[in-house]
Amino acid sequence: MKCPIGSMLVAAALLLGAVGPATAQSAGDGYLFHRPAVTLSVRGGYSHANAASDVFQDVTQNLTLNRSDFSSLSVAGDVAVPVTERVELVFSGAYSRAKHKSEFRDFIDNNDLPIEQTTTFERIPLTANVRLNLGAAGRSIGRLAWIPSRVVPYVGAGVGGMRYRFIQEGDFVNFTTNAVFSSVLDSGDAQKWTLVEQGMAGVDYNFTTQLGLSLDARYVHAKGQLGSSFKGYDKIDLSGVTATIGLSLRL
Repeated sequence: MKCPIGSMLVAAALLLGAVGPATAQSAGDGYLFHRPAVTLSVRGGYSHANAASDVFQDVTQNLTLNRSDFSSLSVAGDVAVPVTERVELVFSGAYSRAKHKSEFRDFIDNNDLPIEQTTTFERIPLTANVRLNLGAAGRSIGRLAWIPSRVVPYVGAGVGGMRYRFIQEGDFVNFTTNAVFSSVLDSGDAQKWTLVEQGMAGVDYNFTTQLGLSLDARYVHAKGQLGSSFKGYDKIDLSGVTATIGLSLRL
């Protein structure tokens, strides 16, 4: 996951650098000729998974996995459109994926070898949010100039859908017979989307008229069905906190 996040941030920096000269034609020295109509952001960071439902309790008890193994690096992006002087409508997307190998803690196979499997946990929330800037995003000077504020803290909330997947591939134990069998246990045969609620807070630091640095923290709350591969389990806990840092471009 390190490579995709690094590549995205480098690509964003190159893109913003390339766009800068083009947008300079519509901007003066330290100001814009109008308030930006849209702000684009790309961020990378870490997504902590609560992993609090019974399926996580089961796999961490029986397999050599910990709850922290379901947290991972994350990439995210926003498209923000101003509605009023301090309110913005923000469309957001993010991606996180944790993948770890494991083995049964208390069982081995007939050849005295570990019983191994791989577990993958993937979350893709897509949300529409209302963001409230706690300070003015900028100020107008006369009718032709608009200067962005250097620092803009904000809070917000939103709803949307989350695409998710929980997969286990490898060898498993039938606890009734102690027989070892190979299988793929996949939540994909169930509902792949579920409702997600989100709260967020952060701060934007603007170092030029078009470019800024965004520090963002979000809590998502969601639960989803696991399907027939995990019959008997409660809904899977998809909630967690994500912290990211990235670049923003005002257009």
